[in-house]
Amino acid sequence: MIKFFRKIRQDLLSTGKTSKYLKYAIGEIILVVIGILIALQINNRSEKKTNREHVESILKNVYYNLESDMANPINRWMEFCEYKDSLNTLVLTKDLTYQDYELSGQGSRSLSRILTYEIEPFQFANQAYERLMANIEIIPDEYIPIVEILQDVYGKEVPVVNEVTLEAKSFVDEIEDKYQTTYDWYSNTDSSHFRQKVDYMLNNAKHLNDVRRHQYIIEHLMGHMNTLKANVSIAYSKIHNELMFNEPFSETVEQFYFPTEDELNRYEGTYKNINDSTNILEFLSKDYYLTINGFKLVYIGDNKFAPSTSASRYVKFFEDKNGIINALNLVRIIKNDTVPFHYTKIE
Repeated sequence: MIKFFRKIRQDLLSTGKTSKYLKYAIGEIILVVIGILIALQINNRSEKKTNREHVESILKNVYYNLESDMANPINRWMEFCEYKDSLNTLVLTKDLTYQDYELSGQGSRSLSRILTYEIEPFQFANQAYERLMANIEIIPDEYIPIVEILQDVYGKEVPVVNEVTLEAKSFVDEIEDKYQTTYDWYSNTDSSHFRQKVDYMLNNAKHLNDVRRHQYIIEHLMGHMNTLKANVSIAYSKIHNELMFNEPFSETVEQFYFPTEDELNRYEGTYKNINDSTNILEFLSKDYYLTINGFKLVYIGDNKFAPSTSASRYVKFFEDKNGIINALNLVRIIKNDTVPFHYTKIE
């Protein structure tokens, strides 16, 4: 092919047809450039396809990591913290008796071990997330919202949860040291030691102070664990919708839903408290969620939205007979009771 084109150029030159030669040469250059551009386009498409497949493979691994993290440590330690919190409340009522401690036993979940147990910073399965971050430059635009959620999980909440866990560990170690250096019953080597320990817990005011401090730490940890749990569920749900929709949704993860832009626009607007005209809420839509004063509210079904940072409140919207959103309740959950605050839409 090269010899063929060369012969044409030589024939044009030998016959003195210089102008035709120049036109031909320019045309040949244009054809070469077009060929190069086509080759580059094909190569770019191939590279993008390869990059997409690589990113999707990593995201699928992240998906399974999230499911694993939800089962343990998140759900396991949420249950443990809730149990510890219930023990804290029992002790602080000051209604317990020796028999209550005796029936509770001496295991790690007993009343007598309320302040002494094993806790270490949690190990999360973040290897796939780290690989994803190492390939941040090749992630397709449509997966960036997933990356942002994952950054909330592994870049923000996981470090905070482990920071509070270290606070809990430091407190437990402090209590262990105090018991060991101060009280003979700590060794639990004599039949009378358990009664002495319970007597201390029933009658020593400083023990109640320790339990109260423990309650604050556990509640702090539970708050961040709830936020982490919500963000993990959102990330898992998002990846499931995008890539894993043919697989059954995990029973260990709460499923979140992602309204379309048109669906979210129904809820946008300004709402006024019916008892206080100066109490105004303005809701805006962004991506798959609503925002209010910088807080993200995700859809949880039945016209309800909840902040990913709190399990103690949610927003319930109401429709008129034509299906138009015209009111809402801002609901706060206080000790298993719901307290609604009523708002009407003004624009």
